[in-house]
Amino acid sequence: MRPRPLDLCAIIGALAGVVLAIDGWRAGSLFRYQLAAFVAAGVLALPLLSIGLLREPARRFWRRAAFACMPLAALLLLAELGVRVFGPPAVPPEVLREDARLGHVLAPGSGGMDGNGFRNAAVPEGADVLCVGDSQTWGFQVEADDTFQVLLGRELGLSAYQMANGAYCPVQYRELVRQGLRLRPKLVVVGFYFGNDLLEAFGYAGLDSSADLRAPGIHYSRPRNPELEGQSSPNWTMAFVDGVLAHSRLLGQAADVVKARLRGGMLDMQPGAVPFIDPRVGTILLPDYRLPTVALGNTAVRDGLRISAQCLQDIATGCREAGARCVLLAIPTKEFCYAEWQRSIGKPLLALAALHAAETTVRTGLFDAARAAGCELVDLAPACVTALGEGRAPWPPNGDGHLNALGHELAARLLAQQWRSR
Repeated sequence: MRPRPLDLCAIIGALAGVVLAIDGWRAGSLFRYQLAAFVAAGVLALPLLSIGLLREPARRFWRRAAFACMPLAALLLLAELGVRVFGPPAVPPEVLREDARLGHVLAPGSGGMDGNGFRNAAVPEGADVLCVGDSQTWGFQVEADDTFQVLLGRELGLSAYQMANGAYCPVQYRELVRQGLRLRPKLVVVGFYFGNDLLEAFGYAGLDSSADLRAPGIHYSRPRNPELEGQSSPNWTMAFVDGVLAHSRLLGQAADVVKARLRGGMLDMQPGAVPFIDPRVGTILLPDYRLPTVALGNTAVRDGLRISAQCLQDIATGCREAGARCVLLAIPTKEFCYAEWQRSIGKPLLALAALHAAETTVRTGLFDAARAAGCELVDLAPACVTALGEGRAPWPPNGDGHLNALGHELAARLLAQQWRSR
């Protein structure tokens, strides 16, 4: 008896699923990429499994599903054509490249970046304000016009230029200030985020250009970013997904929205997540996730604090020689501020006690180092605590710890006050 065409398709799909699952397992890489391969394998194997169990009812279901997909595919094709014809101009995708001094950089012009690979409208010949930092300064999930450097420039009537990128840390800040001083800024703002900068300072001390930051007797590995340009997709499943998203305007834009939502959802599922229930400032707190990034019992954090202090010293020295004011913008973790707020009203959160104590210690150490280096200090934490008391949250309501538009507004206001104070 000849196999039915539907059964043949189900068998081929199941075999493809097995291949994708084996490839995902053998390729390794990050868990989310392996999970994508296993999910794809399960979806492809489902028709054959259901036919084997249910026989004719399953065949009828999949036959109807196939017919239903035809008009859906036609609608998607029409929507894709509509986006291409009537939608906004396509923005080149972000391309991450390896860099000897910074570890990684965004390719100029990719993802809407400027000619230097940073989030600005254009590269100016000069700038009054130079801001360096990581994804907090870059403004993750915040419109470019709502970032604190744009708001600060607008408030003071000064031109501002941002040099920031995700996963940067004091090691890169030092190099960025060296490059950015060519713009002859009057003010240099270093955005330091306690949520990961200390750990990453230790990690990026392994760069060839950072040999002077390394301490004897400690092993430093060269950092590796799995998403650099030229590196192949983690497995065949992700290669297919990446190819579809790269060639479809409609699906690419939808994927950006979904990924942003999923990121917050994945953080919410971190072990030890603590829901903070409040009608105005409710959120998800991640003390267990944040604690290792500020605990001085961790050798990497302890050495990262030393490295950060040296970088601040070098940054401040370079700014003095260039005649620019240097300001350290201290960006606290969301968890630290919620702990501070609840302590101030006599309702301390025990789940945040260890993180609060650890972050308090490293804050003191970094602030002492900044003052010793000659940096001016702007601490964002008190303003965030005040905002929480007023029922306004400077972060999103999920587990994401990036500042939202209100957080950037608070930072710009404090920096403007600091500028006017002297």
